[in-house]
Amino acid sequence: MTPPPISLASLQPAAQRHWSRRDSLLASLSRANPIPAEAPISGSEGFGVLVQSITHQQVSMAAGRTIHSRLVKSLGGKVTPRRVLNRELPDLRAAGLSRSKAAYIQDLAQRTLAGDVEFERFDKMPDAAIIEELTAVKGIGTWTAKMFLIFHLQRPDVSAPEDLGLRLAVASAYGAKADKAARLMEEKARVWSPYNSVAARVLWLSRRQSA
Repeated sequence: MTPPPISLASLQPAAQRHWSRRDSLLASLSRANPIPAEAPISGSEGFGVLVQSITHQQVSMAAGRTIHSRLVKSLGGKVTPRRVLNRELPDLRAAGLSRSKAAYIQDLAQRTLAGDVEFERFDKMPDAAIIEELTAVKGIGTWTAKMFLIFHLQRPDVSAPEDLGLRLAVASAYGAKADKAARLMEEKARVWSPYNSVAARVLWLSRRQSA
């Protein structure tokens, strides 16, 4: 039997002990920025979470919430692949989705029902395999897939130099130039491992505190 997923918050003490020997600055930031306790999602929730992520792409948080709320209402209160595919493209667009986003959500629904994206098996799959499945979906790139791994599956060791906010947090914390932060993260990934996701959450929190 596969053990249940472990939250990043529960891993933070072990990460701090690890970093205290290898990166004292990150260990100090971690002590000052506790990660909120959040439970990893179950497989059945993954589809809805990714639909929400697509809805929020390239719009403000407020606009994303409004559009997603309308979409959920138009689907009868629950976002599932079958309900998405039972709606025509104009029905999805009526919630406020762009034509491309509506097509992305339809593609995700089709691939989920076809078994090309296997949310129920994600807890047994390695990170790279999940990223490969997700990035085959229209509108889902490496950044979206990695954020899904970190925030929703709470995989412990995902390095995400693709994220601008994380690069800025690294540059600020380590006194590096912003355009050198991705390279620094690649170097630090070996030091932060096996807790790269915990490091990311700590650094995001530290940047928010200093803003």
